[in-house]
Amino acid sequence: MAETVSNRSVDPETGFSRQSGTYSCLRPPIPLPPINQPLSVAEFCLSVFHSTSTDGATTFIVNATTGETLSYSEFVSQVRFLAYSLQQRYSLCQNDVAFVLSPPSVHIPVVYLALLSLGIVVSPANPLSSNSELAHQIQLSKPVVAFATSQTSHKIPSLKHGTIILDSPEFLSLLTQSNINDDVFKRVKVNQSDTAAILYSSGTTGRVKGVMVTHRNLIAMMAMIHNINTNEAEGNEKPPRSVTFFTVPLFHVFGFFMLLGAVVSANTVVFLERFDFKEMLRAVEKYKVTGMPVSPPLVVAFVKSDLTKKYDLRSLQGLGCGGAPLGKDISQRFKEKFPNVLLIQQTENSLPIAETDTKQRRAVVDPNTGFCSQTKTFHSIRPSVPLPPPSQPLSLPHYALSLLRTSPAGDTTFIVDATNDQSLSYSQFIAQVRSLAYSLKKNYSLSQNDVAFILSPPSFHVPLLYFALMALGIVVSPSNPLSSESEIAHQVRLSKPVIAFATSKTSSKLPSLKLGTVILDSPKFQSFLTQPNVDAAVFDSVKVSQHDTAAILYSSGTTGRVKGVKLSHRNIIALIAGYYHIRAPEQADEPHPVSFFTVPFFHVFGFFMLARVFSLGETMVFTDRFEFVAMLRAIEKYKVTFMPVSPPLVVAFIKLDLTKKYDLSSLLLLGSGGAPLGKEVAERFKEKFPTVELVQGYGLTETAGGATRVVGPEEAARYGTVGRLGENMEAKIVDPETGEAQPPGQRGELWLRGPTVMKGYVGDEKATAETLDSEGWLKTGDICYFDSQGFIYIVDRLKELIKYKAYQVPPAELEHLLLSHPEIADAAVIPYPDEEAGQIPMAYVVRNPGSSITEAGVMEFIAKQVAPYKKIRRVAFINSIPKSPAGKILRRELVTHSLSAGKSKL
Repeated sequence: MAETVSNRSVDPETGFSRQSGTYSCLRPPIPLPPINQPLSVAEFCLSVFHSTSTDGATTFIVNATTGETLSYSEFVSQVRFLAYSLQQRYSLCQNDVAFVLSPPSVHIPVVYLALLSLGIVVSPANPLSSNSELAHQIQLSKPVVAFATSQTSHKIPSLKHGTIILDSPEFLSLLTQSNINDDVFKRVKVNQSDTAAILYSSGTTGRVKGVMVTHRNLIAMMAMIHNINTNEAEGNEKPPRSVTFFTVPLFHVFGFFMLLGAVVSANTVVFLERFDFKEMLRAVEKYKVTGMPVSPPLVVAFVKSDLTKKYDLRSLQGLGCGGAPLGKDISQRFKEKFPNVLLIQQTENSLPIAETDTKQRRAVVDPNTGFCSQTKTFHSIRPSVPLPPPSQPLSLPHYALSLLRTSPAGDTTFIVDATNDQSLSYSQFIAQVRSLAYSLKKNYSLSQNDVAFILSPPSFHVPLLYFALMALGIVVSPSNPLSSESEIAHQVRLSKPVIAFATSKTSSKLPSLKLGTVILDSPKFQSFLTQPNVDAAVFDSVKVSQHDTAAILYSSGTTGRVKGVKLSHRNIIALIAGYYHIRAPEQADEPHPVSFFTVPFFHVFGFFMLARVFSLGETMVFTDRFEFVAMLRAIEKYKVTFMPVSPPLVVAFIKLDLTKKYDLSSLLLLGSGGAPLGKEVAERFKEKFPTVELVQGYGLTETAGGATRVVGPEEAARYGTVGRLGENMEAKIVDPETGEAQPPGQRGELWLRGPTVMKGYVGDEKATAETLDSEGWLKTGDICYFDSQGFIYIVDRLKELIKYKAYQVPPAELEHLLLSHPEIADAAVIPYPDEEAGQIPMAYVVRNPGSSITEAGVMEFIAKQVAPYKKIRRVAFINSIPKSPAGKILRRELVTHSLSAGKSKL
């Protein structure tokens, strides 16, 4: 079924999407660390601080009541000392809660960051709260330890690890340890989705509530502050350091995040133990305060009080007002009295950004291309897609089921094996998944995050296994059943499975595993699918983190030996969400969507398409072995509407007369991927099949199979493009020589970032570091460019470009031209070594039956259409082009053959 979406679904002036009824932020997206990277907000803040090269002697915090101060070097040292001491002396575990009850002091930020760095949840409360209020908060947060002063400690009940007194000699000794072990910090791996703090709401709509804030929540806020600081610093040699006076308490959400923001900004914080207007004015004068958060009553006091005239307030540059709306009259009167002070209104959910900056930032992202000239990043111009909260436990199967419940699936056929005409309805499939999950849990000692290796040709059993295992938090790792024993041994070494699932024909290729190999075509496995009295809790009660690995899929190894790509549940959830939320509404007269699978289930495209079809309540058809005639027969019999295809299959549709012998009128859409599709091929397909929409997409195993796609007939008419950037995705085009990011129209290596980008390569940290940078950018190795409307064009692989003298020759361009010749069935172009030129383009050509085309004929055909440096200068005729299951040309095999066998046939 064709999908349509307006190119201008999001109003560039308001950010409003009529399609979703949602307002989206108009500011450029902020780069965040990869969501699956272990990282505490404390570690993030301190890493940003260290990047500012701030002098350690710079004052971090000042107690204006006592004059006590901490420099940044003292602060950082005390955080490390305290974290080490707490780990050594107290049996604290990650995700334990620490209750903090103290008036403002220089110790509070030290406590916060030390606890956060250890993965301990910080829960600060108002020290003026009553005993009953505190008892309620403690009942909510369930702390195991407390930090208080000698004046507040009596309010705290007995806790598992007691109460640490902040104004005691014992606590001070925790801040001055010597010979601390740095391994203590390196061993702590804090998930960004873990809770960082429990902050108490004001309770205006009922009794006080404990708000769980994750490390990721706070990192996102800190990243925004850092981004603002970076932008403001552009063009300034050394901007003056900000000094912020805290009028809000450190236990309040605003004081909490402003404190972290001060560390990120390397600013100075000034506070009073108890707020007093006159003392505040004195502190502004004494410490040259540049900004402060204020409430509307405090703005009124600034306007009306004559005390302001008695102090030198010239250092003040800005006040951020929040907590309640500020009247226009008061704003104007403040401006009259303090013309040099910027008054900014904000909420607890916003950052203090001047209104004058809004239009400037709004214009930064080009609505036509999605390009931000400021960050040199391309952003998706499709509507944003809602994703489940990252901290919500949710497996891919449970997410798919939640989407399916919105469709009346039930007795609808989900899957058809066209080889034997057997099928499963949605209700049958779900029942068998539940039964299988129950049986596996009951019969095998499987633990969450264990790996299960799957080696099987296509069958009902494979999707059943995928859903059952992933629902239990088991990592699925499917492999090509045609792989050799040595290839499988390499994959097993990478993924370290504890159990395997194979057929009686493929099991002999597997080594011995901890829990053995389950034979899929055995009576025992069949019994797993039809268990009576299945305990539903086994399936529904497992709590799977979205950031856990869902699958290890093997890349085609075009840039080296096969690698195991770790994809999280969230990676695939994000991809499926895009298809689900951007799909066009079904029309009453439209046929039920039926997909024929030309790609194997173990391949990333087959893997995610399986989840997509299920989530949308569609029907999928497959054969146990792909054959062109069997495919045509299945299209006719099952009224197939959609097929994922590779470019060679598109060429076969064009060139083979077999297509005329079958009724293919049900076909509405073909989605081509795996390799670039030439304009000439696309046009010839459209001539032969005018009612079938041919669209291209682009993705890698490393992006869960998706990154860009064509949506709707208007976009499909743009031949040669792989579409626009997918929902929630970002891209850069990076010059391979200079490393500089390029604007639209310029070629370079495509870098991608977004929620579908892999966690990394299993068992290969070196390859992961080479492919994923520290900011989460995936280097695809593909040479691409964006046009003026945000469409992406693939030019070639970075490592496959032929270097002819000083020129770069893209093999794909020459292959498209070769395929347009009526006597050529298939072709591949590779680099061939040449003493004078370095490399020359060499073509391997498969002739059509009856063809008599010669080497000279091939070279002449190309020479007429290209610049001299792109000419093909060597030709070999072969029986077939070696390709991967996804249709990618295995150029390395051809290169090896050309060097060892000259022009002899493969």
